[in-house]
Amino acid sequence: MAKFFKFFISLMLAFVAANIFYLFVLPKIDWEFGKTKEAYNFKNEKLKVLVFGNSTAMDGINTELLTARFGQSYNFSVGGASLQTNYIQFKNYLLHNTRPEKVLLFLSSAHINYQNPNEVNPIIEYYYGNDFGAGRLKDIPLFKFRWLFVENIKKLLSANHRSARVIQGQLRIKSIVPDNSMWKNTADSCNNNSYYNNQGYGYMWQIAALCKQSGIQVEVFEMPCWKEVQNNCTDVLVNSTSENINLRLEIHNLNNYTKCDTLLDTQKDWLSKNHLNYFGSLKLTNEVIRMLSAK
Repeated sequence: MAKFFKFFISLMLAFVAANIFYLFVLPKIDWEFGKTKEAYNFKNEKLKVLVFGNSTAMDGINTELLTARFGQSYNFSVGGASLQTNYIQFKNYLLHNTRPEKVLLFLSSAHINYQNPNEVNPIIEYYYGNDFGAGRLKDIPLFKFRWLFVENIKKLLSANHRSARVIQGQLRIKSIVPDNSMWKNTADSCNNNSYYNNQGYGYMWQIAALCKQSGIQVEVFEMPCWKEVQNNCTDVLVNSTSENINLRLEIHNLNNYTKCDTLLDTQKDWLSKNHLNYFGSLKLTNEVIRMLSAK
């Protein structure tokens, strides 16, 4: 029996040590873990522009270009981020730092509905507190972040991914995957006010309410996708009420077929399906700057 307890205790200590080591290593080797740690530790920063979104914005929005035009900028976007994830990041930043001048929110394009608006990225859960059910067995790091082990093995095996860099929160990869899809005009009707007032967009309006309360300019964009899911919709003005504040947003549609056809090279500017590479991010961000400068 004594041997059993010694073995059990040794096994538990080894498991705890493995979890601690895993958490120590992740920020050093994983893009999203590293940038989330950096962003979470911002204190008394005076950023002018905050960028929020999911992986499409993390790849596609070049914050160095935004910095050159509008002042110091940072891309907070993380893979698979829901709008609640973006809201948590933004609210935490406002608590500890000087308010920015602009918040740019990039949606994952109108053809993708936010079906799980209350899901929070596990990396955000880890850094931003334990109000999301922490303490459960599945929150043990080796379980919670097990998918990152496989993802980082893939990155280590890819020369393009090994050479990738995160600059001011933007993931820069120069790999090219051509978009050989065909435009199908999948949008039966362009999105309107009711579309952006469904449950999935609730946290978009909460972000807008925080911006209005704090005197921050907020702009919302639909990110471009491959041709097969581009649309012929124009920009749209939408209204809502959040936190007893009347709000009005213009949704800038960067997924418009004509705009994408003019702006992006289908054979050079894509990293993977619906994700821009570094070259595409330069073109898209310059278009965002042009649109903002014209307002």
